[in-house]
Amino acid sequence: MKDTDIEFKILEIAKKEFMEQGYMNASMRVIAEKSGCTTGMLYSRFADKNKIFSILVKEGADKLLNSFKNKLDLFESSTPKEQISSMHSFSEQGMEEIMDIIYEYFDSFKLIICYGFGSSYEHYVDNLVDMEVESSIKFMDVLREEGYIVRNIRVDLCHMLASSLLNGIFETVAHDFDKDDATEYVNSLQDFFAAGWDRLLGLKYDKEN
Repeated sequence: MKDTDIEFKILEIAKKEFMEQGYMNASMRVIAEKSGCTTGMLYSRFADKNKIFSILVKEGADKLLNSFKNKLDLFESSTPKEQISSMHSFSEQGMEEIMDIIYEYFDSFKLIICYGFGSSYEHYVDNLVDMEVESSIKFMDVLREEGYIVRNIRVDLCHMLASSLLNGIFETVAHDFDKDDATEYVNSLQDFFAAGWDRLLGLKYDKEN
């Protein structure tokens, strides 16, 4: 068997082990046995099970994280008037990209969301939440600078709302929604949060923005 074939087999068996046992309970010994190699051979290829887990999820996780960051950076680099006029449509466009990536790498996100506790990706969604909170606070400053009377919204409330939104999005993965159902669900979620944020900020909600 070619070296690449062996590695592919190990990764496929490891994916199944993680999905059946979760990261914490997954066993390198079991992965080695089912792959037909010794534990020594397995460790010579992968330093530990976190290395295997990372290989399985890294491409999709990095792609989504970079897309999310780039969208936030692009929004923040827009003029204040552009930010205010396009805040909802910008969010919707970004969400389309996120959903495309999630469903392109569905198994990777299934591993992270449902089975990644204890791995280096345990706080993956938390990192997205922190980025969203920072962007929201900056946008509220933009509104104030443009003369809008914006209510004082606590940082911990911003965090709760961002966490609710992003964890809500990944519920589509946890519950194995197909992409069409997931898109409908996330669109409704976005409408709910867009109207809610406008209410909190004292703005008029306009579905067209």
